[in-house]
Amino acid sequence: MIDLWKSDSDWFRHWFNTDAYHSLYQKRDNQEAEKFVERISNVILSEPNQCILDLGCGIGRHAAHLAKMGHDVKGMDLSENSIRTARLNNDNKERLHFEVGDMRTLQRLFNENEFTAVVSMFTSMGYFEKDQDVEDTFQGIDHVLGEKGIFVLDFLNVPWVESKLVAEEKIEREDYSFLVHRRIAGGWIEKSVQYVDSEGRLQHFVERVRAWDFEDWERHFKSLGWQTIHRFGDYALKPLTMNSPRCILVAQKKTCG
Repeated sequence: MIDLWKSDSDWFRHWFNTDAYHSLYQKRDNQEAEKFVERISNVILSEPNQCILDLGCGIGRHAAHLAKMGHDVKGMDLSENSIRTARLNNDNKERLHFEVGDMRTLQRLFNENEFTAVVSMFTSMGYFEKDQDVEDTFQGIDHVLGEKGIFVLDFLNVPWVESKLVAEEKIEREDYSFLVHRRIAGGWIEKSVQYVDSEGRLQHFVERVRAWDFEDWERHFKSLGWQTIHRFGDYALKPLTMNSPRCILVAQKKTCG
């Protein structure tokens, strides 16, 4: 019997780099992502030619469309597999660049005040178990953001997740059959994923993301002196409520002096 909820602290480093991960999440809505980026660009990032870091960019869905909107974009992700795919799928070499990197080490990877905005789309943060890793990430974002820089966080809305939680299901994809269990426990939203790989071996990963609401995130913003300027609840940028499917927060870095 597999311990459904046994996980290592660096599960994301291994799971996000597998072909099975990309197979499981292959049906993400690209059109929805593009419309969301357009709205964010028009409402929040309205100045042209901004320099933007897409933190945890995955295969580059959001980064590519930000570049199409006229911004200079760097997409960074821990998964070599994702970055390889992002580079193959996008040929906008003038405005769009992808690189492998760990968001906990931003101060070593980028210059101070290098970006006018940092975005974290589709629940790309909240995986770290150690509080110090969270602090290092936010300190790094503060380091790379210029004066009055903007941070956009797209995260789960925990009350909505609780109301829609499916405890167990089987998901069939062309190459895999996944057995998925879900729960919220101990301050974490967890998803146990089991499948058989191409060599006939049983594989098991547990996705874990912190069950944080907007107040939890905003405590980190305030510790850096950032000001929350928007709270949205979906990709149409409607206001955040208990029934919203997403928690999208926009914060602005403090000015110097």
